[in-house]
Amino acid sequence: MSREQLDEIYLDFSSADTEALFARLDTLLLEKKSWSSSLRIWGDEETDDIQVWFDGPNIESIQFRLNVADLSLPLVGGICDLACHFDCILATREGAIVQPNREAVMRTIMQSRAMRYVRDPQRFLEEAIRLDREGA
Repeated sequence: MSREQLDEIYLDFSSADTEALFARLDTLLLEKKSWSSSLRIWGDEETDDIQVWFDGPNIESIQFRLNVADLSLPLVGGICDLACHFDCILATREGAIVQPNREAVMRTIMQSRAMRYVRDPQRFLEEAIRLDREGA
């Protein structure tokens, strides 16, 4: 799926589902003060966080960011459980669809650009520079 297609998906959470979602997010990470009235944040943007964006009273999107350098397996499991509970799938920022099970999510993480950087930052940057020069 393209980013535009992902952005067109309407999340149809009832009020009860929204409250249940927030209660479950509270068990995964601590909520922190948001900089926007259209956003609720759990966790820390420097490490792991969960962002719930709103369009008025409706949930517009839910984003999870994981620190792959210090991966929390309980958090990965909690995200998968949450997605299964609400009958959702997961999608990467690039639009790849990921089934909400630990194995699929871990496989996606292990193949991610972030993980390639964590494993070998110098090689990752050298490759990025090479690709940039080839594209110029």
